[in-house]
Amino acid sequence: MNGLVTKNSVFVLPESKVKTIREFAKKKLKETPFPTTQNESFRKFPLASLDLKSLGVDDSGNAGYAAENGEEFPISNTEWEIILNSFIQNAPNQYFSYLTLTLAQSYRLTVFSESGEVLNSAELAREGSDFFVNIIYIKPNLKVKLIEDWNTGNNSEDENLRVLGSVGFYFVSENTQVSVLHKQNFDENLYHFSNFFSASEKNSTFNFHFYPLGGFRSKEFFTAHLLGENSSVFVDGVSALGARELKDLEMEIRHLAHYTTSKISYKTIVTDKAHHLFTGNLIIPPNLKKVNAHQESFNLSLNKKARAEANPKLEVLAEDVSCTHGATVGEINEEQYFYLLCRGLTPGEAKSLLVTAFYGETIHSMDFSDSEKSDLESKIKTIVIGGKNNGV
Repeated sequence: MNGLVTKNSVFVLPESKVKTIREFAKKKLKETPFPTTQNESFRKFPLASLDLKSLGVDDSGNAGYAAENGEEFPISNTEWEIILNSFIQNAPNQYFSYLTLTLAQSYRLTVFSESGEVLNSAELAREGSDFFVNIIYIKPNLKVKLIEDWNTGNNSEDENLRVLGSVGFYFVSENTQVSVLHKQNFDENLYHFSNFFSASEKNSTFNFHFYPLGGFRSKEFFTAHLLGENSSVFVDGVSALGARELKDLEMEIRHLAHYTTSKISYKTIVTDKAHHLFTGNLIIPPNLKKVNAHQESFNLSLNKKARAEANPKLEVLAEDVSCTHGATVGEINEEQYFYLLCRGLTPGEAKSLLVTAFYGETIHSMDFSDSEKSDLESKIKTIVIGGKNNGV
């Protein structure tokens, strides 16, 4: 990969470093009941049909332990303590987060020690249930890019349903500019429960580009904590669903310092009998100054049996703020469609062009290579335009 910097390292954490997190998670797991539809975040997720034990998941908190890593630890103990404390303070208070932290066999630490680009790929289990934790640490005063490519492939030989639990934490140090491209390519037999969260220190910019593709049923959380003055978080991405896939995506931005900025701009395309839910939460506590926040959700349905829902939520308790939100759910624009037909395009060509334009704008606004953008466009096009029942 062009721009790959060798001083930035990916390190598998030994159990001696994981122990504090694991003990914290075990305790919280015992105190946290399995969610029900009474829990607002899982109100529309089909938990009643999910039996963890039948899927090979032991939720008693008895975890396996990773072997000690013989490599030299890539950061100082002082730095690790700072990351560890931030991780525990900001970890999502959520059952599947604690379950993943307890049962994960692998805790991966990626360290950026100089500006550059890193590919952090994860070939996750194709058979049986799996739990995975990824911690990203960006040292101060850097400009970095990270490509995360998580996949189980598309042709698992095991047709049984299984569970993947994942947790990702991004520690964004002061005076950094960080861009993360997170891609998922999961097979059709997977229940996926993910929790991504970030901690941004002063004068930092964190761009999170999220492309979760595939899977059977998924509930995904992203929570950004703006802890330092003049910190910014910008989130965008595309969900593309077909067949009978269901994705319930919940994003939350917590402004916890003066002069902070955030924006969520997310797009969804559903076809066949797919169902997508998007919830955007914005939290601004009292007495903060000069906060700017915006969220928007655009949803496109290509089939009458497909469903897309958008739920913007704002909890704004400060006065010196500028906040906006917007959401749309609709079908192909008939006027644009008719115009393209008049220009000589076939119905299939016209619909394909309009759908590609809908998601292509988000992809091409990213500061990543053309090959990465083309790869994403190709995968999304296969799902939403190559589907059997989308009318294209």
